[in-house]
Amino acid sequence: MDSRDRKQAIFCVIHGGTDVELRTKSLKYLTSLPWDGYAIGGSLGNGREELKSLLNWMMPLFNTPERRDKCRHLLGIADIESINNAVQNGVDTMDSSYPTKLARHGTLMTKDGLLRIKRGIHSTSYGMKIDFDCECYACIHYDRAYLCHLFKLNDLLGLRLATIHNLYFVNQLMTNLRKKILDGII
Repeated sequence: MDSRDRKQAIFCVIHGGTDVELRTKSLKYLTSLPWDGYAIGGSLGNGREELKSLLNWMMPLFNTPERRDKCRHLLGIADIESINNAVQNGVDTMDSSYPTKLARHGTLMTKDGLLRIKRGIHSTSYGMKIDFDCECYACIHYDRAYLCHLFKLNDLLGLRLATIHNLYFVNQLMTNLRKKILDGII
């Protein structure tokens, strides 16, 4: 049955940790079967550098005629550095709870890095957006001081606004990366 008949894609998950031999063996076997795409999962290393190393040697293995036209999905990764590295290595899609986990703990994603909104310095940041040129709902309607206040009170609105902002930020990051791909920059 073709995936178009199912109205959903079925991917295999390539495992093997950071072991080149195991990961390669998994990739070669699973890509010989008729999957709609390939997911890269399991242990992806201890930190960004190991993930980067893993993708650097593994992603070229997908550049064969029978593999190159299928989607490559990275499981569970969404910090900015890893997203950029994954896209530059040929990963097509990814998923992660990272933006929402950060938001739950009062950490907001910005172009200047992570912002910890619960810090006292933000309690008087009246009129200051989370990220200076962000157009998300939270940045348009609320300032850092108010978000800091909400987190200090353990008000659920703070969690919601932080989540809205982080998801918007990641979506904008992906939109910009998609444009760079289409423009031939990546």
